[in-house]
Amino acid sequence: MKAMRAALAGIPIVGPSWCDACVASKEIVLESCHLVTSLPTKIPMFMKNRTDMKSIYDKPRDVSTSTFGIPSLAVCRRSGHEVLLFQNQHFFLAGNVWKQETTKSKDVQLLVKEGGGSILTTATHSAKMVKEELLGSEKRVVILCDDSNIDSASGITKVLVKAVHDIYNHPIDRIPVLTVNSKWLFDSISCAKCLEAEEYAPGHPIGLSLWHLGK
Repeated sequence: MKAMRAALAGIPIVGPSWCDACVASKEIVLESCHLVTSLPTKIPMFMKNRTDMKSIYDKPRDVSTSTFGIPSLAVCRRSGHEVLLFQNQHFFLAGNVWKQETTKSKDVQLLVKEGGGSILTTATHSAKMVKEELLGSEKRVVILCDDSNIDSASGITKVLVKAVHDIYNHPIDRIPVLTVNSKWLFDSISCAKCLEAEEYAPGHPIGLSLWHLGK
């Protein structure tokens, strides 16, 4: 969690080798040879995809990979035109787990906000956002599902389902609503890119039906 927050903030992260080098030298050494450039992902293939150092200057990144994800986020934070990872993304935390005062719930909300995203507090608010503000804008609603596998605990209402289906009935050239499980959030940070939904299907049928629309 601390590593992800540091990455989002553009703060350099060093590995244990830096501590060893400082102890061996009996002084603080330069961190440049000990920087961590990648964070692990929940989906292994994103750690296997490779790219070169030049990719950190791509906005957005062309390759979905955790390679050089940390410096990519740092470049975005320190450039003259700062672009936060979740800018223009509005998150509806769907499911009973997010309503509880758990460490994971607090961590997810913190990462969303520090990444530049905003939280939609209810399904009704989310449906209103979908109906009134997405068409003709760069905004997107992310329905971030918890680990539930039953519809009754999903937090996704019929009103929200209708709003999502209605917007996909319009001619659009982008994905205005993304329905994913929580692994998507962590892997997007590791890859310094808002990933596609394909690898992040929710566990319940109602979420899965919306996931199919945006994958």
